[in-house]
Amino acid sequence: MRDLSLSSHDAAMTDPSQSLEDTALDWVVLLNSGKATAADRLAYQQWCSESPVHQTMADEAQMLWSMIGQTTTARQHSKTHPAARRRRHWWPALAASVVLAIAGVTGWQQWPALSSDYHTSVGQQQRVTLPDGSQVILNSASAFSLAYSNDERTVILREGEALFEPASDPRPFVVRIGDERVQASGGAFSVRRDGDAVTLVVSTGQVQLSGQHQPMLVQANQRLEHQPGQPLLAGQKVDAASLTAWQRGKLIFNGRPLGEVIGELERYQHGRILISDRELAALPVSGVFELNDPQGSLRTLEQRYPLKVTYLPWLAVLH
Repeated sequence: MRDLSLSSHDAAMTDPSQSLEDTALDWVVLLNSGKATAADRLAYQQWCSESPVHQTMADEAQMLWSMIGQTTTARQHSKTHPAARRRRHWWPALAASVVLAIAGVTGWQQWPALSSDYHTSVGQQQRVTLPDGSQVILNSASAFSLAYSNDERTVILREGEALFEPASDPRPFVVRIGDERVQASGGAFSVRRDGDAVTLVVSTGQVQLSGQHQPMLVQANQRLEHQPGQPLLAGQKVDAASLTAWQRGKLIFNGRPLGEVIGELERYQHGRILISDRELAALPVSGVFELNDPQGSLRTLEQRYPLKVTYLPWLAVLH
């Protein structure tokens, strides 16, 4: 994640190796951070006017930002500078957490790769072309197996998350997650498995989720979350492009709790990241995070927000 608290005249906004899309996102994050100066806003207007492509990228970034879901808390946070946090006596509790975290690192990051046809390690992503031409982008620490037949193209998602783009074929394309079945004939959608919980995000087309409940049809730019034993609710309207930005090496957050942000970053690195208390975990965070540099993301959080990071073997603690 780039440090957007810097002036717009810094290299973060003028790096020639950075795509226009990334630069536009950087501008939007800065302008919504509450730290943008009049000079920043003027520089942004000048950047937009450089070419029609610049303006198009700016418009798309603004639309993406507005779709992520800016909360009232986030807006309030952007208008006020966070107050200095009190020192807390958190070391005794942390000592116990350290022991548990280190002891649980191996078990926490294991997944059934040995029984899968395709898998990725922590922090790795992989694009796979299936026998029928379908495309799969496998996210960090994920695994799936194939069970193709004459009647059905079945993918068994054993762990993690994957983005699917089924090829045209008379046979239905099905992703199985335990007792749940995600069925599509085309389009693009992502499926995430957390134990037996399923999160489905549809980018294009429509997808049906079925199992031990009434089938649910999920349309483009909708998200459906299902936890076994809980009622199945209607799909939420979302911006699928932002929720699947991980395929482009990014995580995008707008006013999301720090605990949620850290939970996502933790998926892309070895070891654990702990937060010392609930108040800090609720801190709203906005930004575009680069997945290839999780340590850099923590450093940027430390620079931009009222928190410190303490590093221990296999463990980072935010306090």
